[in-house]
Amino acid sequence: MGKHNLENKRETINKMKNDIENTERNYREDEKMIKQVSDEEVRANLELKNFRREHSLKTMKDNIQNEYDKENNFKNNMK
Repeated sequence: MGKHNLENKRETINKMKNDIENTERNYREDEKMIKQVSDEEVRANLELKNFRREHSLKTMKDNIQNEYDKENNFKNNMK
């Protein structure tokens, strides 16, 4: 793996971080909406979205950790 591949991994990690930040922001915004909305159907839909986001966040965080591990393994093999 060369410098180009390491840069691609870093770009991938940065994109994943951005995706996590966006998902967390959407989660917080919907949590606020859940507290304000009186329509039970709308509230249930928002709660379902946030339930899915929770699981997506766990997966995304696991994936980013895997990318960090791959990058560190690559750096250690270059020594």
